[in-house]
Amino acid sequence: MWEISSGQPPFINHEPDYNLALDIINGIRPEIKPEIPLGYKSLIEQCWDADPLRRPDVNMLSIKINETYLSMPNEVLQSKSDNSSPNTSSRFFYK
Repeated sequence: MWEISSGQPPFINHEPDYNLALDIINGIRPEIKPEIPLGYKSLIEQCWDADPLRRPDVNMLSIKINETYLSMPNEVLQSKSDNSSPNTSSRFFYK
């Protein structure tokens, strides 16, 4: 979810090594961009929960993403759909 919202893989500027793996285990997370809708931000953070039983399942993800999308004003949706970002999967989140 973070990759879709940011348009890039997480930790792109870090070496994918043992130290990064330990950092992730210890709770390091990529920064969520401020323009990301709050509902989607909350959902990303829920997916990062250390306890797998507290993470949303695919059905809940679908419901919450749809709710976030539907709660956005039409003018915001229109401006986002006009964006010509090369990563079309993340177009929903860019201004």
